[in-house]
Amino acid sequence: MTKHWKPGDRIECDLDVALTAEVKEDGYIKGVASTPATDLMGHKVLAGAFDKSIKKNGLNGPSGIKLLNHHNMRQVAGNIESLKTIGDELRIEGQLFLDVSYVKDLYIVAKKVGGLNFSVGFELEEFSFVDGDKSKDGEYLVIKQGNLIEVSVVTFPAQPEATMDFIKSHETLSELEKALVAGEFCRSRNEAQKLARYLKANEHLFLDELAPGARQVDQAHHPLLDVQLLKACADLATKANQALR
Repeated sequence: MTKHWKPGDRIECDLDVALTAEVKEDGYIKGVASTPATDLMGHKVLAGAFDKSIKKNGLNGPSGIKLLNHHNMRQVAGNIESLKTIGDELRIEGQLFLDVSYVKDLYIVAKKVGGLNFSVGFELEEFSFVDGDKSKDGEYLVIKQGNLIEVSVVTFPAQPEATMDFIKSHETLSELEKALVAGEFCRSRNEAQKLARYLKANEHLFLDELAPGARQVDQAHHPLLDVQLLKACADLATKANQALR
């Protein structure tokens, strides 16, 4: 059956996601803030447990839900731009304040380790206990509703599934040059500088060389530093060098 779209209809696709990430500034992050899986503390936060408080508190202003650095109430790390329950997961999108020193340090660490994690801070409102004798997961606290106060970027979360799966980071040509030398695509930094400029000006040629689906939408680094892109351009590097000499 053919779908007939009307003006104004929203068409969801991978391109929409890619374009959304592309227009964001460095420090844009997203991931999972909470799931209903039993966490390491014996808590099970049900899906939608924070929906009421998110609607009530909002994401901005004095009473808005804050994005913090490791649950430190004195260290706001950025703005939460989106916080909503999708399926069983509470998904978060936010923008880090990279002009704040402790946030910049957090951002650098997150990039270098390939992403950190999230953790929620809230007040209990509706809850119950499940006896360990009646559950294969042992005794745990079921949180049916809570007043969400903050979401933190943390190193080790109580909920292992609360992971950061995207960090927007625009790498510089200088970093590309280092990657080309380190990957033995070029013999010297001078040669890498020439090739980097060529790659930058002709990025579309190398994107065409990728196999379908090879490039991930949620790429944390600039496409030119994608490992698969560097491999894909290996066969073309010799031709590029010859053209530049």
